[in-house]
Amino acid sequence: MAKTEIQDLSVLIVDSNVFIAKTLSTILEAFGVRKIILCKTLGEAEKKFYNSALDCVFVDFIMEDRTGIEFIKKIRTNPSSKNNSDLPIILDTGVTDVNTIVMARDAGVTEVISKPFSPEQVLQKLDNAVNNRRDFIDVDEFVGPNRRRRRENHTEWEGENDRRLSATNNQTE
Repeated sequence: MAKTEIQDLSVLIVDSNVFIAKTLSTILEAFGVRKIILCKTLGEAEKKFYNSALDCVFVDFIMEDRTGIEFIKKIRTNPSSKNNSDLPIILDTGVTDVNTIVMARDAGVTEVISKPFSPEQVLQKLDNAVNNRRDFIDVDEFVGPNRRRRRENHTEWEGENDRRLSATNNQTE
């Protein structure tokens, strides 16, 4: 896949906290994103998801009426004519305990960014979500990006250190 230029992106920001939404929007604008859609509610965001072509979604974990996780699951399991289920989704949250991260991962989140975030973190997460996409998995139990990240340098597992070889050898013995 060719690298997507940041100025060509259409980004949906879903956050009931206007300050956070505006801050994130300002950061994205400073990096050159030209099309940004802000939504205060998940209902409003669902309408935008089904009616606007998007390249990435930032969604807050805790919203006024329900969690962002519910919206993420809806995107993953009910794609629209404008957006596929593999749309990159970045969860922004102030709650970063293990249970929240596992819940986000299991819902199919592409990236998680913790609040407060820096402009550099926003850019890194956006670039990872859009330009370093993981394989997408769509099975009964899970819909979302592969939970394992590809590594550029695979040398640590080559040769006799390759775990796959030892697993194969154990099966044949």
